[in-house]
Order: sequence, then structure tokens, then C-alpha cells
Amino acid sequence: MATPEHSADSVSKVLNDAPMGAMQVFIIILLVLLNALDGFDVLAITFAAPGISEDWSISRAALGAVIAANVIGAGASVFLAPMADRIGRRPTVLVSLVIMSMGMVLTAWVDTLAMLTACRLLTGLGVGLMIPSITAVAAEFSNNRRRDLAVSAMTIGFPLGGLVGGFIAADIVEAAGWRAIFTAGGLATAAFIPVVWFALPESPEYLASRGGPGALQKINVVLKRLGHSTVDEARAPELKKESADPRELLGPGLRMLTVLLISAYFLHIMAFYFFSGWTPKILTDAGYTQSAAIATSAITSMGGVVGGVLVGLASAYLGLKRLAVASMVGTSILMTMFAMNTGDLAVLRIVTFMLGVFMMGGIVGLYAFLARAFPARLRVTGCALAVAIGRGGGVVGRVLGGVLLDAGMKASAVLMAIGATAAVGALFLLRVQLRDNG
Repeated sequence: MATPEHSADSVSKVLNDAPMGAMQVFIIILLVLLNALDGFDVLAITFAAPGISEDWSISRAALGAVIAANVIGAGASVFLAPMADRIGRRPTVLVSLVIMSMGMVLTAWVDTLAMLTACRLLTGLGVGLMIPSITAVAAEFSNNRRRDLAVSAMTIGFPLGGLVGGFIAADIVEAAGWRAIFTAGGLATAAFIPVVWFALPESPEYLASRGGPGALQKINVVLKRLGHSTVDEARAPELKKESADPRELLGPGLRMLTVLLISAYFLHIMAFYFFSGWTPKILTDAGYTQSAAIATSAITSMGGVVGGVLVGLASAYLGLKRLAVASMVGTSILMTMFAMNTGDLAVLRIVTFMLGVFMMGGIVGLYAFLARAFPARLRVTGCALAVAIGRGGGVVGRVLGGVLLDAGMKASAVLMAIGATAAVGALFLLRVQLRDNG
């Protein structure tokens, strides 16, 4: 039996080369559902925004700050994300679920704007910790052939949660008010804690990177559970613990890659979060009912599911970069089309669906880039850094949107101006080179 110090990359080779078994497919489905929780938890505040505004009589700028609090919390998660590269993917996902469920349930009981903002920050912290963790899990439990598809499938859970949650929220808000949205979301999130505890194993690639007493036995237990052959090496040379330094992400070898991905993500997410955050309010201001506005907003998520699936399936044939760039440019074009048709709900819903396709197509492409771009020993930390700083675009988009609307700028002009940022982000993505391995 080879020692860890002289081992070959046998763990990665087993998972990269072998066909994916039923257990691996189940894990990817579980990740889709976990990301669906993220999608509902993030968008819950936008579904509730018209009701909160009516009950509390707050300005759009103040409401924009509350909507952005979730994004700020997600950004702050970058300080916790390295724990997934230290204590493991599985425990980090469990911690995320606990934080998210607490934030959602507490939101249902707030009675001041400050308390509401604090609870949304807490929820965002959990979501921000969850997303890079499950991105790494999707990459590490899939093989080379299906890795982009697995990450894409995981990513579409976000709009799926928004889609299903949006239609449920539309009924809930009519029957029980906006607080019930958060109660339902918190209980649904908490229900997944035991599921993850019993059903999600630790990543063999992570276990190999940590080494230590009993690592080989733990790895082989997981590989058997996945239906693969066992190995006799516990650590791959390039995954040594001592080389997993987060500062390396901004060092000479990875600095340019990190900056390009952050810039592309920042600009695309700026457009995405503005549109998803302000669509219900823009439509109610235009004279539509709360229910119609929420349902129209949820159609964005329907298109997002379609866009995510299409990019995941087509990336192997048309090229991930080409699809991601086209999606980001399409986002800018369609936001302009939405801005020019706010008077016709039927046309708006068609444009909204297509906008969901292109917006989520860009996000899926960006997540697939993140999963492949960073070395495994820094995968969660790298994803978290790119997503956390990049999501500053979400904060800018939502807060700036509220400020501009309150200042009297027409909604159509704001939509076109912020929508253009996605096309600029595509220019940064064009310069990114993908890694050949996972």
C-alpha cells in the first residue's frame, strides 16, 4: 500500500473516469433541492416587499436597503467559507441550513425595520455559505464528462425555488399575509437538516486533501457507498493541506483569474438582482395587482430553469464560454425590451420568461467556470470569494435601483442602464481560460 506522501491521484481518477452511479445522481438531485431553498429564501423578501411597504409605509430606498441586506449577508459569508476547506463540505452545508432556517423563521416575527434587516442579513449569511459549498460538492461528486451538467443542474435549483416559491407565495400572501412566506420558508429549510445529515457523505476528494489518521478508510467507505472501487492512496500530492492558503487566490498564479471572474460575476449579478428584486414593485407601481406582479416575477424563474438546463446540456457541444457570453449579452437586450413594454402584461410575461432563460444561462455558465477554474484545495474558498465580492453587484443593483426610482428616474431608464452591465461583464468573461480538469 502506498503512503500518503508518495501517492498518486487515485481518488480523483476514480471519480473523474468512472460513470456516475445512482448515489451520485441522488446527491446532485439533493443539491438541486438545497439550491431551490436558497432561491426561495433569497427571493422571499421580494415576494413580501409590496406587503411590507403597504403595512409599514416605508420608502422605496429603505425597502431597497432591506432587499439588499440578504445580498450583504451572503457577501459576509466569505469570512466563513474557508471552513468548508478545513472542516469539510458536509458539516458546512449543515451549518448553512441551520443559519438559513433561523433567519427565515425570525423574519416572520419582526416588528421594526432594523430587526427585519438583521434577519435578512442572517439569512443571507447562510445562503452565501451554502452556495459555494454545494458548488464544490457538485463538482467533486461528478465525473469529468458530466461535471458541467452537474453544476448546471445544481444551479437551476435557484430559479426552481423562485418559480415554485413564487406561485406558492402569491397564494400565501393573499391568504395569510407576508409574514407567512417566511414561516413556510424557514420550516421547509429546517426539514432538510436531517436529510443532509443522513444522506450526504463527505467528499472523497476533500478527505484526500486533508489526509491524516483514518482518511483512507473514510475515503473507501464513501467510494463503496457510491458504487466505485476502493483505492490504496489517501492523499493526492497536489492537494496537500499545507498548500491550501486562501491568499494564493490573489497571488501571482491565480490573481488575474480571480479578478476576471469577480468582475464578470459582479456585473451580471448587478442586472440579475436589480431585476429580480424590483420587478414586483415596478409592476405594482405601474398599476398591476400584487398577485399579478409576484406571478410575473416568478415567470423569470420559470425561464431560468429552462435556461439552466439548456446551458448544461449544450455546453459540451457549443462551448461553455460561448453560451455564457451570449446569455449575458442577451440579458442586456431583453431588459431593454422589458423596459419598452411595461404597459402590456402578456408581452411582459413573454419577455420576462426569455429574460429568465438568458439571466440564468449566464449564472449557470459563471458557476461552471468557478467549479473548474480553482484548484480543489481552494475550490470552496475561491468560489466564495468570487461570489461574495461579485454579489456586491447585487447590493449595488438593488440599492441603486431604489435610489434612482425615488429620485424620479423612469423605471424604463433604470432597467436599461442597469441591464447594460451584464454585457460589460461578458467582456471580462471572454478573457477567462478554463481548467481542463475538475
